[in-house]
Amino acid sequence: MRERVSYRRLACSWWGFPLFLPLLLLPLSSLLSARLTLEEGSVYLIYLPLAMMVALLMVFDWAAIPGIALALAWRYMPLYGEFSALFTVGAFLVALCGCWWGYRLQTGGRWGVNFGELRLSLVRLFWLTAMLPAMVVILIQLMVTLELIPAERVIFTADPFTLRNLIFYQSGLIAALTATQVYYCLIRIVRSPHFARILWKRLRDQIAPEVGVLEIVLWLASVVCVIAFLIFQEQPHINLLATDYSLTLILPAMLWSAMRFGYLFTSLSWAFILQLLYQFRQHEVTAPAEIEHIVTVSANMLVFTITLLLMAAVCTRQRRTHLFARKAAFTDPVIGLPNLRSLMRELGQYPVSRICFLRIPELDNLGRTYGLQLRILYKQGLAKWLQPDLAPGEGIYQLPGFDLAIRLHYNGQDNRVEAIEARLRQYRLMWNGLPLHPRIGISYCTVKQPISHLYELLGELSEIAELSLQSGRAESLQLRSAMPVQRSVENKLALLNEIQGALAGEGFVLMAQKIQGVRGDHYHEVLLRLNNTQGEWIKPEQFLPLVHEFGLTWELDLRVLDDTLAFFSRHREQLPGARFAVNVFASTLCRPHFANELSELLTRYQIEPWQLIIEVEESQVLSDFSWGNRTLAQVRHLGCRVAIDDYGTGYSSYMRLREVNVDILKIEGSFVKNMLNSSLDYQIVESICAIARLKKMRIVAKHVESTEVIMALKKLGVDYMQGYAIAPTHPLSECVGEAS
Repeated sequence: MRERVSYRRLACSWWGFPLFLPLLLLPLSSLLSARLTLEEGSVYLIYLPLAMMVALLMVFDWAAIPGIALALAWRYMPLYGEFSALFTVGAFLVALCGCWWGYRLQTGGRWGVNFGELRLSLVRLFWLTAMLPAMVVILIQLMVTLELIPAERVIFTADPFTLRNLIFYQSGLIAALTATQVYYCLIRIVRSPHFARILWKRLRDQIAPEVGVLEIVLWLASVVCVIAFLIFQEQPHINLLATDYSLTLILPAMLWSAMRFGYLFTSLSWAFILQLLYQFRQHEVTAPAEIEHIVTVSANMLVFTITLLLMAAVCTRQRRTHLFARKAAFTDPVIGLPNLRSLMRELGQYPVSRICFLRIPELDNLGRTYGLQLRILYKQGLAKWLQPDLAPGEGIYQLPGFDLAIRLHYNGQDNRVEAIEARLRQYRLMWNGLPLHPRIGISYCTVKQPISHLYELLGELSEIAELSLQSGRAESLQLRSAMPVQRSVENKLALLNEIQGALAGEGFVLMAQKIQGVRGDHYHEVLLRLNNTQGEWIKPEQFLPLVHEFGLTWELDLRVLDDTLAFFSRHREQLPGARFAVNVFASTLCRPHFANELSELLTRYQIEPWQLIIEVEESQVLSDFSWGNRTLAQVRHLGCRVAIDDYGTGYSSYMRLREVNVDILKIEGSFVKNMLNSSLDYQIVESICAIARLKKMRIVAKHVESTEVIMALKKLGVDYMQGYAIAPTHPLSECVGEAS
C-alpha cells in the first residue's frame, strides 16, 4: 500500500515524473527525429521534441514546465554554451507557455479531452500544431539574426525567408499532428499503468462492429507489403522524399484504416509508419536532392496527414453517433430501462425465452397522488432490486403505463419465476420516509422463435397478471389462457371494422321503445342496434365499449341525433308533438360547443327543443365544475329536457344526485325488476323516488315486466314506466303506424 501511495505521489507531484520524464524523453526524441543533410545545410524532416513537450503539457499541465526547462538546459548547454543555451531555452519556453496559455484560455476545463474530439480539433490545430512551431521558428530566427545564438550550430541562417526554415516549420507541424498522441499515451501509461487497459478498450470501441480479425490481418499484410516495397527499393533515386507516387502507395491502406478502424488506431499506426519510413529512407536522400522537391513532398505529407486524421475523426464520430442513436432507440428516455424494441431484439437472439410480465396498477394512483417522479423512481428501484437475481443476458424492460417485463433464459423449470416472485414481495420504496409496497401481478409464459405476435402476447399476459392480483401468486399463461390471443384480437378488429363501416354506411338501425306516463302521456326512447355484414344483430353492450375505447363516441352520437331528428322531421304530420329521448355518451357532453351544435341540428330539421330529451348515464364528468355539468345547463336553457339514465349504478350516490340539476331520473332496471321479491331493492327504489320528488324531477322506472310492479310503482309516485309490460322494442319506423 505504501509503495502504491509513493508511486502515485511521484506521478502527480511536479518534482516526480513531470520533472524527470523530460530529461529522458528529450534526448530520445532528438535522436529519433529524422534529419537530412543537404548542400544548404541540415534540415529536420520530423521534429519530435515539440510533440513530446506538448504531450507533457497535456498530461501534467503547468507542472511539466520545470522539467521541460531543465531538459532543454541539459541538452543545449553543452552544445551552445551557457549564454546561447539560455536564449534557446527561453525561446522554447516562451513559445510553449504562450501557446499553452492561449489553448487553456479558449478550451477552459476541457483542455485535457482525448484526441479525436472534433469540437476541440480546430483549437488544438491552431495553438498546439500551427502556432507553437511558428513561434519557435520566429523566436529562434530572431535570436540568430541578433547573433544571440551562433548560426553555424543551428539549422537557421541570418536570412529568415529560406526553404530550410519552411521545412523545419513543416517538420514541427507533422510531428505535432502524428507524434503528440503517441507520446501522450506513453506518458499516461507511465503515470498510471491502468491507462493501458483503458487505451485498449477505447481502441476496440472505435473499431467498426462488423470488422473481424481477418480484415485486420489483410490490412496489416497490405501495409507491410507497401512499406517493404518503399524501404527495400534497389534504385536509390526513387524514394519516399524524391517521388510523389511513392506516397500514394500507402494512401489506400490508410484510408481503409481511417474509415474502418477508428481515429486512435489510425493515428497511432500512421505515426509508427511515418517514423519507420523516415528512419529507413532518409539516408538515401543524397546531397544533390533538390530542396524544392523536399519542400513539396513534406507539404504533401502534411496535407495527407491532416486529411487522414480528419477523416478518421469524422468516421469515428459518425460511428459513435450512430451507435448512441441506436442505443437510445432501445432505451426508454425517462425510466432509463430497455424498452419494448430492445425486448423484441433480445427475444430474437435466443431460441427459447421466458417472459415475465409485472403489472402494478396501484402505481397509477400513487403517481397521481405523489407525482410522476414516484412512478419513475419505483420502476428504477424495482429494476435495481431484481438485478442480482438475473443471469448475464437477462434483462428488465420498460413497458408503457405501470407495467414491466422480464426476459429470462429458459431452463424448463419454474423455480426462477418463484425466486423473482419472492424477491418482489420484499421490495419497498421509501418515499419521504413512507414505505410503499403496491401489489404486483405476475404472469409468465415461454416463447420460441420466430415471434411475430409480441404485442398481442403482452396484452394477454396483462390480462393474466390481473388474475395474479386476485390469486396472490404468479400465473402461467399456458395454464390460464382460455382462448388464443390472436382470435380475441381478430374478433375485436372485426367488430371495429363493422362499427366504422356502419358509421360510413347504413349498418346502424334505430329502434324505439314506448315510455308510458301514469297521466296518459308518453314518449319514445330511441335505441341503437348494429346489423353487421352477415346480417347478424349485435347488442349495444357488445359494441358500445369498443366505440368508447377507440374514441368514436361523438361520431356515433352525432349519427344517432341526425338520423332521429331527420326521421321526426319527415313524419311531423303523422307524429305531431311527438317527444323522444336520445342517449349520448358522457364524453360527448364534455365538448364545449355541444349545445350550439345541438341547436343547429334542431334548427335544420325544424324540431322544437321541448320535443327532445337528452339521456346520459351518471358519470364523474357531471360534477359541479365539469364541462359536462355546464353543457347540461346549456341544453336545459336551450329548451331540451335532460334525463339521468340507469341511476343506482356506477358513480351514482345521493351526493351526486344533490349536485346534478336535471329534469328526469331513470331508475336502474335491476332494482325495479326485483323490488317485489327483495325488501332491500324496494327500499332503494322508494328512497330514490322520495329524493327525486324533493328535487322536482320526473321519475322513470325501467324493466317494468308485470302488472304487480306497475301498481307498486304507482304507489311510490313514479311518473313514467318502461319495459315489456308497457311496450316491446320495435323499429323506429313503426312509430308512424302506431300513431295511425
